[in-house]
Amino acid sequence: MERPRLRPLLLAGLLVTATSSHVFAVEAQAVGERLKTLLANQGIDLTYQDAQIAGGDVTLTGTAIKAPEAGKSVNLGDITLEEVTEEPDGTYRVGKFALDAFEHQEGDLKISMVEPTIEGLVLPQDEASDPFGGFMRYDHASISRIDVENETGPLATIENITADLEVADDNSVVDFDGTAESFSLNLHSLVKSGSSAGALEDLGYQQITGSAFMEGRWQPSDGRLTLSRYEAVIDDAGTLSLLFDLGGYTPQFIKAATEIAKQMEQNQGDQQQAAQGMAMLGLLQQLTFHGTAIRFTDDSLTGKLLDYQAEQMGSSPDALIAQVKAMIPAQLGPYVGADTADSIAQAVGTFLENPGNIEISARPENPVPFAMLAAAAMASPEMLVKQIGLTVRANQ
Repeated sequence: MERPRLRPLLLAGLLVTATSSHVFAVEAQAVGERLKTLLANQGIDLTYQDAQIAGGDVTLTGTAIKAPEAGKSVNLGDITLEEVTEEPDGTYRVGKFALDAFEHQEGDLKISMVEPTIEGLVLPQDEASDPFGGFMRYDHASISRIDVENETGPLATIENITADLEVADDNSVVDFDGTAESFSLNLHSLVKSGSSAGALEDLGYQQITGSAFMEGRWQPSDGRLTLSRYEAVIDDAGTLSLLFDLGGYTPQFIKAATEIAKQMEQNQGDQQQAAQGMAMLGLLQQLTFHGTAIRFTDDSLTGKLLDYQAEQMGSSPDALIAQVKAMIPAQLGPYVGADTADSIAQAVGTFLENPGNIEISARPENPVPFAMLAAAAMASPEMLVKQIGLTVRANQ
C-alpha cells in the first residue's frame, strides 16, 4: 500500500538529477569559454569539442592550441581543470591544470614539453569587469623540461622552469618572479660553418650551459612595470643582468598592442602595414621611461675573447686594449659629446685591463615620455644622453 507514495519521490529525484546535470553542463561550458577568451588575450587560439564536469573538475575534450606564428595547431587531447571554484565576484579559479607532456613539430623543428602545470589560474567573468584587462594571472606555473631539436639533433634544453605571481588583495600590485634552474644551448648546431663556428670552437663555447632568474613588480592602474632583477648566468663565461623601469604599460596598452600585432602578422598591403606601424609608434608614446641598466659580470669570457682577437690580428691583448680605448672617443665623440665618450673609454679600458664587471645605465632625474626620447634621438643624440643620464661604469 506504501508503494504509490514512492512515485512522487522518484520523480522529484529524477527532476533534480536532470536539472543538476543541465546546470553543471552550462558551468563547464562557461569555464571552457572563459579559458578560451583568456588565452585569446595572450595571442593563443584554443579549440575544444566538449566540456564536461564531474564534482569540481572540468574536462575539455579534443583540445588544440595555436599561436599566431605557428603553421598548425598542437593537439592536446583531453585536459582537466581541477577543483574549479567560483568566487563572490563571479570569477572562476582553477586549482590546478596540468599536462603530462606534448610535442609540436613545425618543419624540421620539434619542441617538446614535460609536465607543464598551472596552479591557481584566474578566469575573470568578463574583460570589462577584470581590473587586469584580461592579463593572465595564476599563483604558480612550472615546466619540468623543454627540448628543442632539429634533424641534426638537440638545439636547446631548459629544465625546472617556474613562475610565481602574487596579487595584492586590492588588485593594485602584482609581484612576480621566475627561474630556469638550468639550460643548455648547442651553439655548434646553430652556427655550423664560417668564421663564427671556428671562433666558438677555439673559445670552447660550442655548448653553453647556465641558469636564469627574474623578479619584478607591475601596477596595472598606471602601468608601472619594474624588472628589478633579471640574470642569465653562463657557466665559465659570465652573468648578464638587466633591469628596467617604465610606466604606462597598462592593461589597455597591452590590449591595443596585441591587436595591432595581430593585424601586422596578417598578409596585407604596404599601405596598411605602414598605417599599423604608425599606430604602434603612436601607442609606444604612451609609455614613460624611468630607467634601465645592463651589467655584465665576467667569468673568464673577456680574457678569452681578448686573447682570441689579438691572435687573429697578430697583436697582443695589451695592444688591443689600447687600440679600443683610442677608438671609442673618436667613434662616439661626435654623437654623445667628448666628455661622455672619454668617460666610456675610461670605463671600458678599466674593465678590459682587469675584467670584473661593466654596467651601462640610464637613470633620468624625472620620467621621460618615449615621444620625447624619440624626438631627442633624432634631433641631438648628445642631448638624449644627458636627458636620460647615461653612464658607463666598470668594476663597481
